Parts: sequence; C-alpha cells; structure tokens
Amino acid sequence: MIATLLIALLATGTSTVPATEQPALECNIGPAVKQLGGNDWLVYGCADGHSVVVTAGAPNPATPFVFILTPDGGGGIELYGEGTGAKSATEPAYDSLSKMSDSDLATLFQKASRANGR
Repeated sequence: MIATLLIALLATGTSTVPATEQPALECNIGPAVKQLGGNDWLVYGCADGHSVVVTAGAPNPATPFVFILTPDGGGGIELYGEGTGAKSATEPAYDSLSKMSDSDLATLFQKASRANGR
C-alpha cells in the first residue's frame, strides 16, 4: 500500500519532470517507529537504498499524512509531504525532517532496514 501511495504522490507532484519520467519508488522496507514532534511516525525504506517514506499512523493526529525524503545529491535532502492530518502534528514533524542531512537520511533508512530484519 505504501508503495502504491508513493507512486501516486510522485505522479501528482509539482516537479518539472513529467510524471511519466518520474522514477517509481517501492517503499516497503520496515516499518521502524520514529518520534517526531511528539508523535510516533512509521518509517519505510525504499528499494533505491536511500529514500524513505515517513507516514502517520493511528493514533497520531497527523493521520492521514506522508512525507517522502530523498537525497538531493549535494549532501542534503528533498522533502515532500502530503495529507490532511492536523497541522499541529505535521508541522513539528516537518520542522524536524527538514533539518536532516543526507547522513541523517541514511540513518533513517538503516533504522527501517533493521526493523525489517535486513
């Protein structure tokens, strides 16, 4: 389900690359649990070995909401979020995630991989 959701989000994104040229990410490694902004979020690693999806699950008031994090190639990350959950829960999580470096992203990916037994 996460992989399907991610593909749908990428296809509707506002990137300058047409949706048909967007790489499809399969993100079903994990999940690990990460505390962000006072709430638990589920972290899934993607098959590309770098990207992660962070999603709100019940009882997180941010539900339904998902963040997609990918390396930007310059030592930082690209962060995309979408959903209709409570802004009071999504905003602190966004603030934490937006401060991450590519090494922080790698750590998140490893956490999801360990939760998956890889």
